[in-house]
Amino acid sequence: MLETVATIANIFASAAVVLTLVFIGIQLKQNAELTRMAAAQTSAQMMSTNLGRIIESPDLAELITREGAPESWSRPERLRATNFLSASFRHYEVLHTHRRFGVFEEELWGGTEARLRDSLDSAAIRDWWQESKPFYAKSFVAYVDEIVAEWEAIEAIAGMGDGATAEDGAV
Repeated sequence: MLETVATIANIFASAAVVLTLVFIGIQLKQNAELTRMAAAQTSAQMMSTNLGRIIESPDLAELITREGAPESWSRPERLRATNFLSASFRHYEVLHTHRRFGVFEEELWGGTEARLRDSLDSAAIRDWWQESKPFYAKSFVAYVDEIVAEWEAIEAIAGMGDGATAEDGAV
């Protein structure tokens, strides 16, 4: 009789362990989902704050898009533009890292990547990037450098068409 009670107690103990593991698994899944949601919310807040800086300060937008930038920037302008761009690229870096580790949803990354690519359309921002990339994670630097190389290839191809003449065989 004592053996039967011990066997039943072992079965209940094993079932309790299994139920505990199932509960922990459910909690981990919920925690991962909450972490992804928090990353998306943080990204939206960071992007809104940074875009607000440009919206509220038209001279900052002019500064960053000025012909001949960043060489044409004065020291105070360089500080202002660099701080703005540093905040922007740190935001992209954080999201890139979150994406690599599965915290930031791939679907959300699409829009973020499009905005990053769009900003790298500017030669001034690409020039700033060349000076600033030592301050960022190697994986992010490699990623941005690929985008920069794409833009430079596009510009090189476009530049080839600008110099063509009818004598060169261009129509």
